[in-house]
Amino acid sequence: MADFARRALPLLTLVAGMAIGQAAFSQTLVPQEFPVRPVQLLNSFPPGSIVDVMGRAFAQSLDAVLAQKTVVVNRPGGSQTIAMNALAQAPADGYTWLYTPVTPLTIQPHRMKLSYTREMFIPVCQAFENIFYVAVAPNSPHRTFQSLIDYARANPGKVKYGTAGIGSSPHLAGAELFQRAGAKMVDVPYQAPDASMLTSMQAGDLESAIVTTFSLNILRLRGLAVFATERSKFFPDVPTIGEFGHTILPSGYGGVFVRHDTPPAILVKIEDACRRATLDPAYRDFADKQYQAALYLDRKAFGERIEADYRAKAALIPTLNLPAQ
Repeated sequence: MADFARRALPLLTLVAGMAIGQAAFSQTLVPQEFPVRPVQLLNSFPPGSIVDVMGRAFAQSLDAVLAQKTVVVNRPGGSQTIAMNALAQAPADGYTWLYTPVTPLTIQPHRMKLSYTREMFIPVCQAFENIFYVAVAPNSPHRTFQSLIDYARANPGKVKYGTAGIGSSPHLAGAELFQRAGAKMVDVPYQAPDASMLTSMQAGDLESAIVTTFSLNILRLRGLAVFATERSKFFPDVPTIGEFGHTILPSGYGGVFVRHDTPPAILVKIEDACRRATLDPAYRDFADKQYQAALYLDRKAFGERIEADYRAKAALIPTLNLPAQ
């Protein structure tokens, strides 16, 4: 027995040494104190935009959660694909995140040739939602959604609705809704939608528009229907599209993404930080003031929502004959 112990001792020492070495190696790759330096938060919109100001408020909440500075870096352009590319090319060390709507993953893959794939990213958590409405001018004769639809059915191809641009999330939401409602309406894109659309609607040149909660409020428009599963706390009298029997998946939501090959131990910490920052009362209060919803979804639920949205756009976009990008 003693002889066996003497022969086994070197092997046990080697195994123990390997375990210690592996633990040290893992700690080198995934430091327990992550993050040890500032985190870069890419933003897919330019400074001053609603996604930018929301991202900066989110970064402030992250500062406290991470005990590190969060540096916001704007990478606008390319229908949000430039920021997506920047994340794809960043090191997979957990120090570069992206705060963006989901459109470069749900809409653009069906419209553009991209240098990235959806599988290259992890949707860490949903952190915001920009909710859309079917709206008309205050002087419009249409006081209900059904009134607008009935009028459009009686005048196919003559009723116009304004959007923030061809292929934008508001445009596709409206196109799908009117398609399902059997109303052939014409979309009119606007470069500066708020003021321009209001003028057109008041003049009677534009019967309707797909707008955000912020625009509905600031322009004093009349909301006829909201693209949401529940009525908005800001406009509780506006019915949801579901109340009219329609289920539409608009892409006005977004959150945080990292590279797919981010080390698992670091990813766990990023997920926790994303959750805590989104649920931070200061961030949620700021979102309310911007007429945004700081709606949190974890990694699994966020990913499932994106996948369903992607499939819905794959079915919708080919039916619209959109111009090539």
